Formats: sequence, structure tokens, C-alpha cells
Amino acid sequence: MGYDMEEGTVVRWLIDEGAEVSLGDAIAEIETDKAVVEFESSTSGVLRTILVPEGTTVPVGQPIAIIGDADEEISAPSSEADPAGPERVEEAPPAPESEESASIPLPPPSAEVVEAAPALSLQGMRASPVARQLADERGLDMRLLRGTGPGGRITKNDVLSFEPAADQGPPEPAPVAEEIASTVSAAEHEVEAQPPTADPPPVAEEIASTAPAVEHEVKAEPPAAKPPPAQPVEAVSGDIVPLTRMRQQIARVTVRSKREIPHFYVSAQIDMSRAMDLRQQLNHTLKSEGVRVSVNDMIIKACADTLKGFPNLNAFFTDDGIQMNQSINIGVAIAADAGLIVPAIMGCGNKSMADIARASSDLIDRAKSGTLHPQEYTGGTFSISNLGMFDVTSFVAIIQPPQSAMLAVGAVAEAPVVQDHEIKVSRVMNATISADHRVSDGAEAARFIVEVKRLLEAPLSLLV
Repeated sequence: MGYDMEEGTVVRWLIDEGAEVSLGDAIAEIETDKAVVEFESSTSGVLRTILVPEGTTVPVGQPIAIIGDADEEISAPSSEADPAGPERVEEAPPAPESEESASIPLPPPSAEVVEAAPALSLQGMRASPVARQLADERGLDMRLLRGTGPGGRITKNDVLSFEPAADQGPPEPAPVAEEIASTVSAAEHEVEAQPPTADPPPVAEEIASTAPAVEHEVKAEPPAAKPPPAQPVEAVSGDIVPLTRMRQQIARVTVRSKREIPHFYVSAQIDMSRAMDLRQQLNHTLKSEGVRVSVNDMIIKACADTLKGFPNLNAFFTDDGIQMNQSINIGVAIAADAGLIVPAIMGCGNKSMADIARASSDLIDRAKSGTLHPQEYTGGTFSISNLGMFDVTSFVAIIQPPQSAMLAVGAVAEAPVVQDHEIKVSRVMNATISADHRVSDGAEAARFIVEVKRLLEAPLSLLV
């Protein structure tokens, strides 16, 4: 229910044990890092057993219910069992002891060997995405960690609580005295092997001749000035406000975005005078249908039409290549009480202006009530952040991973512009696209935002 999700809470079961379930039916409400969403069944059958009661928080990967046939024999899996199945290890029979081996006592295994046992292999290791990210940031070897989650899964707490053993540091150098003694012994052996030469000048006389000069030089230097006394520094104090689950999620996503995605930005000023006039006419016409078109709806429509010609900006960057998305699902940044969420309007490429206005209004209402669908959280392919309602003129946005671009738009305000060599007052809006340089380049982003500008300044094309 989210690529960075680590755990969730079962808020309410929507059906009872023994009820028939079809593919896509909502069977439970799950509280995620963002909101409470409906959990849809991925199969059909009968809900045979509920494993997790309401109000229980469980990590990702742990079963919460069993769906099967009505007459199927089932057994509830243990919470400690690995869903992938435990590996079976055949132990070899102990080798018979010979008289020689029996007479020599074997030393007990050291603590270092016991602690290093998990580091022998990475095969079969299970860890949450957040745990892997934290371990990578801290430079920890995942093979040294012991998982406390279901089936030995390594969790975030396992990484945070890990303390490397004191004997895992670099080897200490040999004692200085022993090193000097070995060097002197080697030097004496080398001197004895060589024929005698002329006597060198006595060391004592050389030191004695050097000492007066050094003493004279030290006395000639003026005394150093005393540093001024240190001023007392007042300690900074304040209350610590615990992070909410949504704020923790926002922190993880934004840090990952800025660390992994090479952002670049392209801006343009758009004359919205005709678009605002057309919006007024549309709202008057659609008033009887209960539809109201917002400025953001017109921007969504312009971006959806433009993205058809710029598939790179509707794509995801992966290690295997660029994933080209067929559907255009535009995320809309919504400021909720607990933080920012970016749910998506699905299938914008095939929607009319009125359809987008209805879908946008419905999305905002369900975001505030916490009844969004999981795919609306995770299915966005391009996003728009609009701070115009806060009287912000321009800003840049952080890309929502794994997307490749996000458009930031400010308020529509009156400003002087030059048209036909004359200064006129128009309603203008500043827009800035943030793009992933691994997927797109400045020229492509510039052509994209210029096309969005063209559509909004000639808005009748949005109705075709």
C-alpha cells in the first residue's frame, strides 16, 4: 500500500469470517502513514480466518487473514513463520572421534566467531525497505543484524538498536617498545656484519653544540598573548515534539528524493487572462450539473494533454531502464491537517475538463475524510503542486518518487505585461517544472512548459 510503507494498523474489518469475497472487494480499513484506506482483496474465495484483530499494528509482510475455498483445509500460519517457507537444513552426522583427536581438547568458540555467523551469506535475508535504507545510510553490513520481525525480518528498530561489538574495530598496531626493540636488533645485526669505518662525531658533543642555539632562539621570542576569556554560552532548550507517522513518511520520501534524484528546474510566466474568462463561462454553463471548474483543474487538463507528447516526463527511472507509463495519472498536492499528501487522479489522459473537475473535487473530499484508495496513493505518474491560494507567486517543488517531474504553480495575479509594444495589465501565473535529469533534459522540460503555456493562453483547445 506504498513503496516506503513499513507497518499498518487494522482499523476495522468490513466483512465477517465465512463471507464470500470477490477480487477487488474492500475487506478491511488499514491506517497507513498517510491516512486510513480501504484494503482490497487480491483474490476470490471465502474469508476463512481473520488472523489480526481490529486495532492491531502489524509489519509489512505479515498475514492478516486467510481466504480460501469453503471446504479447503487450512491452518493458521505462525506469526514467526517466514511466508516464503523455512529453509530445511540437513545436519551431517557427527564424525567419529579418533584417539588422537579425543586426546586434544578443542578450544571453545570465541564470541567473535559466534557474532560473525550471520555474516556468512546474504541469501534468504529479509528486511523492510526502511531498514535497508537506514543500514545503507549508517554504513552497516546487513549480514551483521539480527531480525526481530516475522520470520526473522530485519526492521527499522533492529538497525537503530544495533551496536557494533568493541572488537570489530581495526587491529591495534604493535606496541611501540616491541617495534623499537625489533628495529634496534636488526640494526645491530646489520652493523656487526659490515666492516668498521671512521668513528662518527660523538652524539653528546653534537647535542651540546645545538642546545645553546636553541635556548637563545627560544629566549628571543616574545611571550604569546593570552587568549581572551571564553564567554559563557547559554544552553538552547525547548520541547521535543514527537513526529507523527505522516511526518515521518514525508521526511523519508523528501530526503530520498533530494538524495537520489538530480533535480533541475525550468520556469515560465503564463498569461491566464483568457483561461480565467473561459473558466467563468464554463462554471456558468455547468452550474446546473453541480460542477465547478477550478484554476487547478485547467492546469491538470493542460498537463495531461501535453504529457501525451512528452512520455519521458510521465515515466519512472529504474535500475533496469526508464519505465514508460501508458496511463497519465496526475497527482494533486493536498495540505491535510497532519501534513502533505499527493493522491492521483487516475486516467487523466482520457478525461474532459468537466470530468477532471468532478474527479478533483471527489479526490479532495475523500482525502479529507480519509477514504482514498491505495492506488490513488501509489499510482501517480506526474504531480502538480499549487500554492496560489496562499498568495505565493513562485516556488520549486520536490519530485515525488518514483515520478520524474512535478509542476509548481503560484497565484494568478494582475501584473504589467508588454503586448504589441504596449504595456497592459494582465492576469499572469508563474510555473516551474522540477524534472529528473536522469530521465529528461533542460530542452525537453522547456518544450513541455512552453506547450502548457500555449494551451493555457489559448484555452479553447482544452475543450476539444
